[in-house]
Amino acid sequence: MNSGMTEPPDAAHPTSFNLLDEPWLPVVIDNAAGGDVPLTTLFRIASRIDRLGAEVGTMNVALLRLLLAILHRALAAVTPDSADESRTIVEELRNRWDEAGLPVVLDYLERHRERFFLFHPTMPFYQVADLASPKGEVSELSRLVAERPPYLGTRSTRGLRRISAADAARWLTHVHAYDVSGIKTGVVGHPRAKGGKVYPEGVGWCGQLGSLHLVGRTLLDTLLLNLWAAVSPAEVRDHDLPPWERPPTTADESPELASRPYGPVDLYTWQPRLVRLVGDENGVTGVVLTYGDRFIVQKRQWVQHIEPMTGWRYSKPQSAKYHEAIFMPRTHDPNSQLWRSMSTLIRPGAERAPTDDLPAQVIEHASQLRGSSLLPDGIVRLHATGVTYGSNNSVLDDFFDDGLDLPGALLDPEQRALRAVAINAVSAARNGTSAVWKLADNLARAAGASGDSVNGARQEAEALAYSRLDPLYRDWILTDLTLWEHDLLVSEAHWHSRASTELYRLGEDLVHQVPLIAWRGFDANGPRSDVGQIFVWFQRGLDAAFPKQRAQQTAPDPQYQPSEVSR
Repeated sequence: MNSGMTEPPDAAHPTSFNLLDEPWLPVVIDNAAGGDVPLTTLFRIASRIDRLGAEVGTMNVALLRLLLAILHRALAAVTPDSADESRTIVEELRNRWDEAGLPVVLDYLERHRERFFLFHPTMPFYQVADLASPKGEVSELSRLVAERPPYLGTRSTRGLRRISAADAARWLTHVHAYDVSGIKTGVVGHPRAKGGKVYPEGVGWCGQLGSLHLVGRTLLDTLLLNLWAAVSPAEVRDHDLPPWERPPTTADESPELASRPYGPVDLYTWQPRLVRLVGDENGVTGVVLTYGDRFIVQKRQWVQHIEPMTGWRYSKPQSAKYHEAIFMPRTHDPNSQLWRSMSTLIRPGAERAPTDDLPAQVIEHASQLRGSSLLPDGIVRLHATGVTYGSNNSVLDDFFDDGLDLPGALLDPEQRALRAVAINAVSAARNGTSAVWKLADNLARAAGASGDSVNGARQEAEALAYSRLDPLYRDWILTDLTLWEHDLLVSEAHWHSRASTELYRLGEDLVHQVPLIAWRGFDANGPRSDVGQIFVWFQRGLDAAFPKQRAQQTAPDPQYQPSEVSR
């Protein structure tokens, strides 16, 4: 808290900065920054927008979920009851957007215009109008604008005194989705405030997810591809509402909280924070922020059926604690690539055990859209986003942002053999990479290294191996895998050949960088493995990792010494 910062004297005007009319949503058009547009304009020109263009990927996800919530509600009358019906409806909407979809969406937004004022005196968008600390203190903007990596690449909040209303609206949406944990302000009337504080209650809902969504040729296609990836159960669909269709939020706990979230709309717009922006249409200078609606996912396992943008993992410790099968959202590894998680993206078979991981519903949804005009060339484009928190979840520590193009045939539940080959190829890559880092380990020891130096050599070699395999796998899965789907042994052999050849070359590169002492096989302490023996072990490791295509290489020439070799 900044005790020197107090409320500005002028109250905000109810007619100022309405999100329907004011430009605040960043977009990319023709692969160039298209500036900011209002909500209504975004839907009008959605077919000409490439994608959202926020300064960080997590903000794009938060804004996408907001837009999907609007579409869910605006198009509630045509909500599909089956996957087949969903495909028919979204294709019809795409073909007749201007005359059939757009008027309905604009009419819906106009009906709720009053709830989209950012500085409304009694019901400001995504905020609590009278939120205040007991002493009237206001926090600095660092509580709203993310400061930790990778955000330091875009701005630093140190010394940040004012941001525009448009910027504040974007970060307001982001803070509900990805805010860090930690002690927050004990505002007046908060049921869990103690001594002017509310103690940690976890990160925002999106921060708990390994977010996945489908990407189309245009923003309109992206919205329609992800629309109805999950729907509310019919019996509670009328209760699956966004904040602008509920009574204005207060510091009191929602009376329906025990039954919520009701469906994807509720989750897309979930308010785990209570917020009030301090400022007006001319700029925002501070924020009051604390914990809002909360839920423990272990006690609301039904969310796995209504949250489509994440996979789920079975948790043995949580299952033992709660005496039932508990699934937790699967997050992304910031040190990995999305394709390395292929076994969690798609099911290798039709049957699953009670403790098997659950793929994201959005991928299952994409499988129903195979052959649709919304998926040109039969390719499904996935985009993955996530964050890693540090220091007891109180800071943003790392960031994940990656994409992956999959052939539509790979999502066909009947193509079990095809799926198995794609998954097995990742396993082979993992084993091949193990051979590389073992080579690096042995070479470092042969050169006299130990401790952290050996660990560093292993980690660097592993990263190099995956970086070299990354473009190969992405290309192979779109070409060889589907080209030879009638003879998967050939497809698999192609992968083994390409991957083993690339890793063999990397092994040669590593060998050619070792000092001469590593070739001698001894030092002052006596005999040790020399490079020749180490490389034979490496070859055996590659042969075991890629048995479908044995490498026909020979050991490197010990006389080859490039100029960069240390002596």
